[in-house]
Amino acid sequence: MTFRSRLLLFGYPLLEVATAYAVAVWIGWGWMLLLLLLGFPVGFAIMRNAGDAALADAQQAATTGQQPDAGRHALTFVGGVLIMIPGFWSDLVGLLLAIPVTQRLFRERARSWLTARVPTLRMPGVRYPGGDVVQGTVVHREDPRDDEGGPSGPPTPPRSIDS
Repeated sequence: MTFRSRLLLFGYPLLEVATAYAVAVWIGWGWMLLLLLLGFPVGFAIMRNAGDAALADAQQAATTGQQPDAGRHALTFVGGVLIMIPGFWSDLVGLLLAIPVTQRLFRERARSWLTARVPTLRMPGVRYPGGDVVQGTVVHREDPRDDEGGPSGPPTPPRSIDS
């Protein structure tokens, strides 16, 4: 386990507990618990609205033929999840992800991070900005030495399997 993962695993909960204690001392225990419990319906509402907006964008994109902007709705959904998690620091990060002004800052960074780590799946018949995928024939060769006329005799013709 690296130092960074240990810090995240043990330091983050300590930070949340210390912050909750400081807020409870400042405004009172009842108000602090009310603020923590208020995160559940607020986060759920943000997640629901992000899902509805993503569905509406996908339907509009299907009718107009344009590509939907899923990154905005995904970040808003993640912001709602973070708001639902009890804690003031997770609420702060969730609000930063849910507010459109600060969301633009995170969107490009998240897009570059995801494109570096997630493999791209390309389907035949779908237009992509980098070019089209052309459906064709896959050619399998039995033995690579067959092409050279090696010890197995004369080369055998390749067999094709239509995909």
